[in-house]
Amino acid sequence: MGFGDFFDEPKFDFEKERKAFVDNLNLLKTMSVEEQTLYKKWQEFNADVYSMTQKASKFKRINNSIWMPKDIDNKEQTIKEIEALEPYVEMLEQGNAKDNETWTLVRKLVHTMEFTANPGRNIKFFIKDRVTNKLLGVVCLGSDVTSLGARDNFIGWTKDNKFVDGKLKYTSIGTTICCAQPLGYNFLGGKLVAALVTTSVVRDAWKKLYGQTLVGLSTTSLYGIHSMYNSIPLWKTLGSSKGRIALKPDDAIYETWHDWLKENQKEEYLKQTTQKEGVAGPPTGVKQKVINMIFKAVGIKGSDYMHGFKRGIFYADIYENGKEFLRGEIEEKDLKMKKKYNDDSDYVMNWWKPKAIRRYGKLFDENRLKPEKLFYGDLVGMSWEETKEQYLGEVGRYIYI
Repeated sequence: MGFGDFFDEPKFDFEKERKAFVDNLNLLKTMSVEEQTLYKKWQEFNADVYSMTQKASKFKRINNSIWMPKDIDNKEQTIKEIEALEPYVEMLEQGNAKDNETWTLVRKLVHTMEFTANPGRNIKFFIKDRVTNKLLGVVCLGSDVTSLGARDNFIGWTKDNKFVDGKLKYTSIGTTICCAQPLGYNFLGGKLVAALVTTSVVRDAWKKLYGQTLVGLSTTSLYGIHSMYNSIPLWKTLGSSKGRIALKPDDAIYETWHDWLKENQKEEYLKQTTQKEGVAGPPTGVKQKVINMIFKAVGIKGSDYMHGFKRGIFYADIYENGKEFLRGEIEEKDLKMKKKYNDDSDYVMNWWKPKAIRRYGKLFDENRLKPEKLFYGDLVGMSWEETKEQYLGEVGRYIYI
């Protein structure tokens, strides 16, 4: 072996990597939606333990920044704290790398689902309490997905409406709408954060940044139509997805094959990952297209590795005639906002606070309060078996309220 051999890239062992890819998908295929969600979260903290350990010095500060009642077992005092709460939406400065890094770390630490950065438009927000300056939740809005059956049927628009007329730019999707615990479970904080996403701070930020009026908002839930969006008057339940989505391999395995495809199938790779001529914005669904290429390269059927998890689909229909606008039937100047959205955060707080107090009172009386934070900082270096034992029962516990 020559001296230069120490610096050579390791050779790609096709059969070995093929086996690793198939074995990984077979493992994922055996998991429930809750187990698969937790597995991806565990991977998020352990795929690069060194990098995450370097960030661990920030965990304590973030943990201390999360809102908690002073004494959740003191009913009178806790109700007063909820009555005094003044939630507000704080937009992150676009291009501020430090703030965006902090937001991403907070998102990973308090949200059950792994974080995946989306191409295209992205606006990030913190939800905070003005009284205590404590963190209540995190939000991110992004470019709306091009095809979402229940939403498309509700609006009644065509492909030309979305792409030729550019109306898809007037809607957005909530890629992260998350309330920190214990506010979420004990006080319906998820409903609070979801309602605040529809308020003027968010709508105005979209308009200022991208130049289009935010006419409607989409989002999905991991566990079907039963979710925190139910019974929020600002969100409408539209139905559920078909539940045929390809399993996504672990990031390390994906990247190994991703690199191989770029080197060995250059022409097809460029074709699949480059935006079509004349179409604005970055290409969508790139990762799925690459995964489809991997399936073909290793000689297995993608249809054999699909999960049947159905996502709930929800929509905030902000204008009386918003659907007509998105179908190209009226002009933007003729849009008429619904009163509940026009009433803005006052409507949200008048609706949420009584519900939050009733929820807390019921849990208190039934001795079912959960005072703990849900904070994933200790996942770093934890084994998968330990993670399942400690956290599997928590996955989805906060989704249905």
